[in-house]
Amino acid sequence: MSPQLKPGQALRLVVQALGGRISIPLSLVRSQVANFSDKVALDVEPVSPGLQVSGRAEALGAPIAFSARIDAEGVHVEGQQRTVTIRLSEVTLSTDEDAPGPLADAIRNGMIDTQNPATLIGNMMPLPDLVVRAEGQEVVIDLMRVPVIAADAMLQTAFAAVTSLLCVSSVQISGDAIVLALGVLPGGPKEAALSTARAALFPAVRYLWPEGQP
Repeated sequence: MSPQLKPGQALRLVVQALGGRISIPLSLVRSQVANFSDKVALDVEPVSPGLQVSGRAEALGAPIAFSARIDAEGVHVEGQQRTVTIRLSEVTLSTDEDAPGPLADAIRNGMIDTQNPATLIGNMMPLPDLVVRAEGQEVVIDLMRVPVIAADAMLQTAFAAVTSLLCVSSVQISGDAIVLALGVLPGGPKEAALSTARAALFPAVRYLWPEGQP
């Protein structure tokens, strides 16, 4: 059975957060990755300060083996955005010599630009709304656009306020865990004051001007 976050583990994460850092076991990441798709096999290993992800997948009728290094920065707080930059590098693609299809041919002939994987991903498939930019080696996501947050204006406002006071300042790998360092006032005191004021005033605004009312 895949490991899940237990009450004791959740409590330890809270205690760690009070100390300015959160350590997330990679076993939890692997359990979530394992449930991602039954058509994609993924392996996640620590390569400090990032991760090495490798696996196999079926694409356009051909078996594709891939690997990539993934590094992430801390959350950048500015205005109503809470962005995270994910960097993809050391990307490799391979397939069987007799694998059919245009994708397999392109991989064998070195026609795919693995030096700019983010651009490649953006050109090959529609990206979710939370991705604000995919270019070169960088994919930038906005946490405010995560569906569960974007769908609830009250939650958006509260999330913005909390992350303006305390947020992830860096992401590192230590041993077999992802370590999130927390920083106070990541966007500065002015941003914290504005976000907190919005959160405090939001219920009153919703009461005075209900949705659907001019």
